[in-house]
Amino acid sequence: MSGCYVVFHKQLGDLLLLEPAMARLRKHHGVPVKVLTRTGHRALLGLMEGVEFQSGFPIAWKKNLYCYDPLRKSALRSFLAPSLRRYCILPEKREMEWFQPALFRRIIVPELGDQYVAKYFWRNTPVPSNGEFRPPRLKLPPSGWKPAEMGEESFILVNPTSGWRKKSWLAERWVETLKALHEQYGIPFVMTSASAGWQLDQCREITNKSGGIVRTIEKTSLENFLWLCSRARLVLTVDGAASHLAQAFKAPSVTLFGPTNLGNWHTPAKLNLAVQAAEENDGVRRMRNLPVDAVIEKVASIRF
Repeated sequence: MSGCYVVFHKQLGDLLLLEPAMARLRKHHGVPVKVLTRTGHRALLGLMEGVEFQSGFPIAWKKNLYCYDPLRKSALRSFLAPSLRRYCILPEKREMEWFQPALFRRIIVPELGDQYVAKYFWRNTPVPSNGEFRPPRLKLPPSGWKPAEMGEESFILVNPTSGWRKKSWLAERWVETLKALHEQYGIPFVMTSASAGWQLDQCREITNKSGGIVRTIEKTSLENFLWLCSRARLVLTVDGAASHLAQAFKAPSVTLFGPTNLGNWHTPAKLNLAVQAAEENDGVRRMRNLPVDAVIEKVASIRF
């Protein structure tokens, strides 16, 4: 009965941050670590060592199951998965549900605070340590995942929007930044976007006002997106999945932060830097307060 189950149904970037914890489980329980998650995340799991996507409801018995989110869908799948011991590891006590003590053998919630999310889940996974913590890692995507529009030239990947509008930077500042970087480095930009109307509108505005230095790929599969993040000379992005993917692929990156907790979603590395907007009088960091010069200076400090 080798291996274990992991249950998680949050966003792509959040799932990637579980990779160190799953490596710890793999070391202790053996392979495979079978992950019950969104069908759309299958390609990401394929790039993790010893991890497999579990479709539907599993029938194979595993001694241990680990659930890392509070969603009711995850609780249901945890209940139906054939396992002897179920554990639930959560970031905050406020996420706990009344039924969880009856479902899980143990609920682990020491509170996230300002900790890096990936390290928090790794540290609180209830199996022996497999060494020191290290950030998430992924294998390189195969060449067949390259978007059809891409040639062999070097490029900087720009990912200017997030699922949360408040995490996105002003279009005119992106235009000013990209023009300055193109003048300095001469490397073309490739831009990706999610599919919401406002996200597409912002990307089109940036493209139209940048004078032909940006190529936007509006329709990308997850496989395409993973390939772009792994092969870019530099990933320039707001806080989100592209930032975590760049680090996992060892691609240089600069991430722009506004109101979110930088400590939770970024861990410093030579090739992976972050820049955050200043606080206003109410203590909130808004992206409108992030100046162009700060981003250009941060890019200049990284070798790519």
